[in-house]
Amino acid sequence: MSKRRESSLRDGLKQRDAIRTFICIEVPETIKSRIELLQHELRQSEAQVSWTRVSNIHLTIQFLGDIRPAQVEAVREAVERATKGISDFEIEVKGAGCFPSIKNPRVLWVGLNNIPDELRQLQKNVEDELAGEGFEREPKRFSPHLTIARIRSPHGAPSLAEKLIAKGFEPETFRVSEVIVMRSDLKPIGPIYTPQAIIKL
Repeated sequence: MSKRRESSLRDGLKQRDAIRTFICIEVPETIKSRIELLQHELRQSEAQVSWTRVSNIHLTIQFLGDIRPAQVEAVREAVERATKGISDFEIEVKGAGCFPSIKNPRVLWVGLNNIPDELRQLQKNVEDELAGEGFEREPKRFSPHLTIARIRSPHGAPSLAEKLIAKGFEPETFRVSEVIVMRSDLKPIGPIYTPQAIIKL
């Protein structure tokens, strides 16, 4: 077998074994149900949109991308260290918006009202601990949100974003008591999420 063929097989094995991973906070069903109703109201738009499955809606702390199976335990331990000294806390979900702008929206989201200090500290701790394990830091400033849709085409997108912002999202508070190391398997029907570890606060 040629060296090129051997290398190709090794790369293919690595790709198949890789675990797409992120760190997140789960969102209660009451909020997910309200987001589902909001999505339904917005579906009449002519914009081409990929709507987030309600079961997959979560608050991302850090996205790691593909990691090796052997790294899962190190990631779990890093997140466990990051939660030390942080007790459970409340988050208020409120309002809606889009990234990067209303004139050129690509992501539609439901937002948070007044990011709690505990959440900021948790995200910083997670990033610091994972950086110590060799993972890259997030390139952008932490801007927590719940992604409800991704825009596939600019046609009709600004008017959809305006409609979302006008509807908004009435405030609802929930208590955060755990952080999840989540696996994401990309399937034709969309990503399938499976918890790899649940760390209690």
